[in-house]
Parts: sequence; C-alpha cells; structure tokens
Amino acid sequence: MAERSTAPRVILHIGVQKTASTAIQNFMGQNKAALAPYLTVFTPWRGTPSQLLGRKAIDYTFEPGSRTETAFVDAIGDMRAVLDQQSGPCLISHENLVGAAPGSMGETGFYPYIDRIVALLDTHLAPFRPHYVYYSREMAGWKRSVHNQIVKTDGYAGTWDEYRAHTDHITRWDDFDQRLRAAAGADRVTRLRLEDEPDTSRPGQLLLQAAGVPASVLSTLRPLDSRRNESLNAGSLEFMRRVNAEGFAPGVRYRLGLLVAACQPLFSPSVDATRD
Repeated sequence: MAERSTAPRVILHIGVQKTASTAIQNFMGQNKAALAPYLTVFTPWRGTPSQLLGRKAIDYTFEPGSRTETAFVDAIGDMRAVLDQQSGPCLISHENLVGAAPGSMGETGFYPYIDRIVALLDTHLAPFRPHYVYYSREMAGWKRSVHNQIVKTDGYAGTWDEYRAHTDHITRWDDFDQRLRAAAGADRVTRLRLEDEPDTSRPGQLLLQAAGVPASVLSTLRPLDSRRNESLNAGSLEFMRRVNAEGFAPGVRYRLGLLVAACQPLFSPSVDATRD
C-alpha cells in the first residue's frame, strides 16, 4: 500500500464497557447522514469490519498467543483497507477494543492488555495514527453495572458481594488512564466523563465534539426514542446468576437471558404468584 503524505484523522472510541457505548452507537447510526459532512462513523453492526475488530481484540485478551494475535492483526488489516477508501475523518466505535471487562470470562485485571492492543493497532493501522477516546464513570456505579452485565451475558455466577471483593483492587481510573497514555502517547488519548454528557437522549455528544462535529450540528441530531441494554432488575439478575451457576451450555444460557430480559416484571417481588 502506498503511504499517503497526510492520512485522514482516525478516532477510536474504545468504550469502555457500561459507559453507554450501545446507546452512543445507536445515536450515531441513526444520525449517520447528518454527521457525514464532518465524520464517517463505523459502528459494530453485524458482519462489519468494525464488529470483527472488536471481537478479535477481546478474543486476544481472553487467550493471548500467536493464533489470536494473528486473527486480531488480520482484523486490523481489514479495517485499515476500509479506511484506505475514506478521504475525511473517521470514527470507529467498539467497546471491546479495551479487552475484557473485570470479571468477564475469568478476567481479574483492569484491562491489563491495553498496551499490547494499542501497539498492534498503531502498527497495523499505519499510516493512520489513531486517537484513542474513552468514557469513564463513577467507579462504584460502574462496577455495579459491569456485574449486572456479565451476569446477564457472560455467564458470571458470583454475587455482587463476591464481585466487589474480586475487584476491590480497582479503585480509580487513573491506573488505566496512565497505562493507555504510556502506550499511545498523552497527546493521542482523550478521557471523557459519562456524567458530563449533557443529554441522555443524545448520547455521545462529548465524543462527537472531540471528533470535530460542531455544536450547532449536535443540537439538530435526532434523539434516541428509547434506551437499550438496560440493567436487569434484582429478581431477574438473581435468576440469571443461578442459571449461570448451573453450568448450562452457552447457547441455552443466551436464550434464557433473552427471555429473562424481555419478561423482567415476572421476576419482580411485587408480582403475586398466587393469583389465578
């Protein structure tokens, strides 16, 4: 590939998990046409190179080795080929580009492979030089939300108290932020606070501002009609946790999870199971 004298700007929105990434992606997706004069957006819709990029990144962190690294590098190459066809700024969004969340699939660290991920992305996206953007949120609330998510989707069987004990070494975002900046360079990292987002019906405005979209455009974007990927209520969460503890096959567990998420009122303590 012939290198360009000036490669278009590339922003990598790397999550992290449970910082409204799905809502942000849906919001950008439904406003793609309005954003097009300023930014080309790539979100992880099924079968797209951006979806594969995030999937192979998290596979690599689950099982680091030559096989998973090669698969991740191939996915980076596919994404770079798409970027080669663009002439203006691009934003790629996938929350799994940081790796597995604490507690997911046995992960005990706080995104311990971020330095390796950045090194591979920088090397194989060249000549593009990505700028890394992520959201943080208040730590206690974030952990509670991550626990809910990994029980719902990742087969985690621990209680909240057990999860809190397993992650008590994770107390501040500074550790992750410092490692990310050490890997990418401080000038190529932007940390955003989810609590600073001005409007939950238009999520991701801080991200889009960082990507160069004018404020006058952001105010005209169509808001989301509803939110997705909401946390399970307490009864539904406890049911799924017990399902996970039984060791059902992933496919069975996935279908049960969909059913539980769709029927959460059935698991509410207010439901009178004795009524005819």
